[in-house]
Amino acid sequence: MIRLAPMEEREFVPYIDRLIQSYAEESTRAGRWSKEEGLVEARKEIQKLLPNGRESLDHFVFSIVTGPPDEKVGVIWLAIEPRGGFVYDLQVFEPYRRRGYAERAMGLLEGIAREKGADRLLLHVFGDNHGARTLYAKLGYLETNVMMAKSLHS
Repeated sequence: MIRLAPMEEREFVPYIDRLIQSYAEESTRAGRWSKEEGLVEARKEIQKLLPNGRESLDHFVFSIVTGPPDEKVGVIWLAIEPRGGFVYDLQVFEPYRRRGYAERAMGLLEGIAREKGADRLLLHVFGDNHGARTLYAKLGYLETNVMMAKSLHS
């Protein structure tokens, strides 16, 4: 059994630091930003989304908890926006992957988003994240647009 619990303040800053690092790396790998600008741009985007940190309006960052004994197995971040609920992040920590936690957390998040007035959930997945794309397709998410690129360097 899992539940979504609001992330504790002491966990929030380390989570955001790791998120910025991974978002910068993924965006650089996808060709969105150069390696030099990745961290700066990622930090700007996250700070714009969460200007008041954990208390930012219409943003909800949850720990994915299983138990007893209340073991934290991941994180999920939901925003309620005019376009619907938006899942900005879903992470299942390495030792807990491939056990169904992500699928169950998304199911719980759907209920929370509905309660908060969202009529749909949206999310973004980097093209090379095949595991996430497979999970979301299994959960009924459809691709709404695809950006493609080709390197001109050998």
